[in-house]
Amino acid sequence: MGSRGEVGGLISFEDGIPLAHLANNNRIPLVGLGSGNLQRNAIPRMIAEAIQEDKRTRLIDASHGSRNEALVALGISEGVRQLNSKQQDGNKKVEVHVVTKVWYTHLGYERTKRSVEDSLAAFKPALENENIDLKLHVLLHWPRCYDKIPWMNCEEEELKLADHIRELGPNPSKDPENAWKESWRSLEDLYLSDEHPIASIGVANFHLHDIELMDTFARIHPHILQVNLWSLIYDPLLVEYCHKHKIHVQAFNALHSTVRKPETAPHAFHHLQKIAIDLSSKMNEDVTAAQIILAWLIQHGVSVIPGTTKLEHLKDNSAVALSNFPGYTDHEVETVAHAVEAFLSGNDMDEDIHVTVTFHADTQDMVLYWMGHNDGEETRVKLLRKGETFNDTTYPNHKFRSYLASNKDIYVEHEIDANFGEHKHIHVDL
Repeated sequence: MGSRGEVGGLISFEDGIPLAHLANNNRIPLVGLGSGNLQRNAIPRMIAEAIQEDKRTRLIDASHGSRNEALVALGISEGVRQLNSKQQDGNKKVEVHVVTKVWYTHLGYERTKRSVEDSLAAFKPALENENIDLKLHVLLHWPRCYDKIPWMNCEEEELKLADHIRELGPNPSKDPENAWKESWRSLEDLYLSDEHPIASIGVANFHLHDIELMDTFARIHPHILQVNLWSLIYDPLLVEYCHKHKIHVQAFNALHSTVRKPETAPHAFHHLQKIAIDLSSKMNEDVTAAQIILAWLIQHGVSVIPGTTKLEHLKDNSAVALSNFPGYTDHEVETVAHAVEAFLSGNDMDEDIHVTVTFHADTQDMVLYWMGHNDGEETRVKLLRKGETFNDTTYPNHKFRSYLASNKDIYVEHEIDANFGEHKHIHVDL
């Protein structure tokens, strides 16, 4: 089973795991787990859980700058141990992929070489585990330190480096246009060397200008580009370049910048909820708006690395869950694209989507109240005389209450069980 993603190239499936094929004929899972924002004590447990058979997430995102590589290796080793302990046919070798990155303080040939060697040492327990086939992908985390980015402290971070690192090469922030080029040359040499088990090399947070410069000096084009969702949506020339040169794209912060903040684009969120409800019915299981975006990305060949500290989200965002999604229709693809753009731009979609509801006062005069979002606070909506009707727009699962106009002790509650875009008639008999 296979199809061609629009951005990421050829997609295939193995053991229910969706995979992208890199330009060097290696492959990488399309569904991963980000470890960068996880609490350190949670990293091994979450990774071990992600590897289990009911999730089968086989891609972990790490970085040298986060100092979490040894914890990632521990989580992978424990996860494979638990997985094999449940196998009836004995231990088997489990293929697990890790993306790690060289921080901008380690730009320059020797500093980058040392960073990768340190990463390899941190992953050594997993690399040497006879039950783990660890595939390591190494990226340059940034092309340079940017003084204009508030959280970057170029000089301060340089001064905090250990002496043995600073002695390996000059301060990269003093030569921002060339230090990363030396780093790339170092990654190329490490990748081409038989001494280092590196499956691919790439870059993260690079603009098109820097990547195009690689045409003038690089022996190897990046196999992977890791970018935020904004670049994927608003930089079509970057996407086109990646497609032309068979550079696989990974998206980070896909959920943090969208459905994690539904209030920033409520119309867009409702459209995603409608698709989720439609697919829930089709798949006979609950689907979330977050899954709608992740599945949309992997169906376009873009790998995703959402992070979470909640086990239920770990399962929802796993390779098993997302690979079960049917292919989206053209209309669904277009709707998700518009919704994502609405979140990123801050300009909500023009049209909302809702449930139309008609209340019928069949037998008595009644007073209609809306029961609020979650707190049950009543908001008076309308007095309806016997035989009158009232049309309103609302959303699935919202609650109303109809009181007998002459006696508020008599009432009936209504929960909207219709889907987005449907028209619900409620006949009230008090």
